[in-house]
Amino acid sequence: MQQVPSISEVRRARRSAHWEERQARQVAERGEAGLADAWWDRARAICKADPELWNDLARTLENWTGRHDGSHGA
Repeated sequence: MQQVPSISEVRRARRSAHWEERQARQVAERGEAGLADAWWDRARAICKADPELWNDLARTLENWTGRHDGSHGA
């Protein structure tokens, strides 16, 4: 007997497919900047669902910019 996926599994799969399509579309339209935009959108959506994650995202960006600060004339 085949097991029917749960509602949460279906939602997770649909959400994953949505983000993959969005990333592909944005890369096609804007290249790597579009890919970065897609990841920003996804990060915002995740943080909206769990506001405590904003601090983690901020620390990650702080570390990343610290490693790259000034390396591209920014």
